[in-house]
Amino acid sequence: MTFLAALGATSLGVRAWLAQRAPRASADASVEIVSVDTTTSAESDEPATTSTKESAAPASGAAPKRPYNVVLLTIDTLRFDLGFAGYPRPVSPHLDAFAARSTVFERAYALASYTPKSLGPMLIGRYASETLRDREHYTTFYPGNVFLAERVRGAGGRTAAANCHLYFSWKFGMDQGFDVWDTTTMPPGMTDSDPRVTSDKLSDRAIRLLERIAAQDAAPDGAPAPPFFAWFHYIDPHAPYVHHEGAPPFATMDGGPRARAVYDEEVWFTDAQVGRVLAWIAEQRWAAETAIIVTADHGEAFGEKGHWKHGREVWEPLVRVPLLVHVPGASPQRVPVKRSHIDLVPTVLDLMAIPAGEGELRGASLLADVFAPDGEPLEERDVLVDMPEGPFNEARRAIVTGRSPGLKLVDFGGARRELYDLAEDPWENRPLPLTGERFLEAREAYERMTKRLRVTAP
Repeated sequence: MTFLAALGATSLGVRAWLAQRAPRASADASVEIVSVDTTTSAESDEPATTSTKESAAPASGAAPKRPYNVVLLTIDTLRFDLGFAGYPRPVSPHLDAFAARSTVFERAYALASYTPKSLGPMLIGRYASETLRDREHYTTFYPGNVFLAERVRGAGGRTAAANCHLYFSWKFGMDQGFDVWDTTTMPPGMTDSDPRVTSDKLSDRAIRLLERIAAQDAAPDGAPAPPFFAWFHYIDPHAPYVHHEGAPPFATMDGGPRARAVYDEEVWFTDAQVGRVLAWIAEQRWAAETAIIVTADHGEAFGEKGHWKHGREVWEPLVRVPLLVHVPGASPQRVPVKRSHIDLVPTVLDLMAIPAGEGELRGASLLADVFAPDGEPLEERDVLVDMPEGPFNEARRAIVTGRSPGLKLVDFGGARRELYDLAEDPWENRPLPLTGERFLEAREAYERMTKRLRVTAP
């Protein structure tokens, strides 16, 4: 039985269709995609500074085995300050346990503060201003972009994804390269701000899809089946926030604002559902051959700098995200230097032993951090946040430069700029003068990085 035949993806109230598509990396190949719709039912500009990694256990320093399967779990609107990052409320026990056996990137940044301008570029491996897209809030990415799944499929790998939000039910481009694009967990008649809970259903679907992928043990000629890349995106922490039965009484707990209590319930519930998938994978015979990456598309503000929710600015609570990378055989680590979602595509390709063309991607693989020996100095990299103008947001960019946590220069798209020293002012409450050596350092880093962007007009 073929991979797609095994997946089937037929259910009551589901409209499915098959479409022939050619992967970007292999013009001669074609593969069927099962698409399900329920709407009716390392480039581096940083100075050469280093930081030493703090680790919970010595890293082996050994080169990773390749190729791995890769499972990517992204969680919408998930702040970086979870339990493993010091948040005192018990919102993330399952992710905390996963972090204890993974590499924790303590200063990871999203590419923007709302979903399309974050996830799309992250899965392409280029900054949003460089992608081929329209100007709409629900951004359409055009076929000229090369997505991660296309690279995997073009190299012979298998691909599958499941999502549960309205945006992913439409043809906005992020389905490019996926053999299976499943939206069966999206509530019928879903609206943009739909309060219905989906994380439990998405985890059920993720396990089902992974079971069926893994059931294809070998290719028709008896050779081992090629590795797979699977992506699942959770939406529940996104507003409107709803209560969850059995959640701890966060509103009565110290350690966080009362306004965040219901959001904390959403995170707690989603953490439990993600934990089910992580626990299930750990029990499978192919777990030792599978790397897992957990991150968020962006964060959420709860009054910091007078800001609520997300999508308009690039302050730290909005663009810093959790980033956990688990590679079998790698010792658990804490990486204190700043990193970016621009590194995700190179990392997955590295894990799957798939080469990328020279200059095609902006980031660099994170495996050098994951497998670095304990105490080895780690490269400092400048981080760029790039959020082009849209119908509901003005253009925003920021550079985080220098020794981590770094200087952060925010560009508001005109003459206005603001500079912060994140070591002394982590919540960006005290802007520094736009004069002197530190400003010149940040401005030069920003100009050096943005001049290399191959900006495309929407």
